[in-house]
Amino acid sequence: MKKIFNIIFMAAALLALAACNKDEYPEGADLTSLRVALTPDPGTIPAAGKTFEAVVIVAQGPNTSVEWTASVDFEPDWVTLSEKEISSDFVGTYGGDDRTVTQKGISVTVSPNTSGIKRTATLRFTTKDGGSISYVLNQNR
Repeated sequence: MKKIFNIIFMAAALLALAACNKDEYPEGADLTSLRVALTPDPGTIPAAGKTFEAVVIVAQGPNTSVEWTASVDFEPDWVTLSEKEISSDFVGTYGGDDRTVTQKGISVTVSPNTSGIKRTATLRFTTKDGGSISYVLNQNR
């Protein structure tokens, strides 16, 4: 239920941003920087490893629906990433407004860490125009 709430909250916030008109932003507002959010945030990966799914939102300025592709920098053999559609059920307040929401996301499997040291992997989200933004995964030792 918390996962559904987080996804719906993120979608509502992004829709509110999308409704804003470009002319409403003050002079000098950053309309080009990329931002990324994973919902739910995977947090620090335990040494035992973990598989998780997360909805990914890549935003640029007021545009909250930037198309992206995902990869892992340097392709470490202990991280497997795939893009996938993630569906969540939304239970509405009024009868008849229940629905299933589908958003683009990722599935990531992190193998157990037997190295004895903390390790990190960088998830890279690349946009159609060649821009990219990263998200760093940390795994305990």
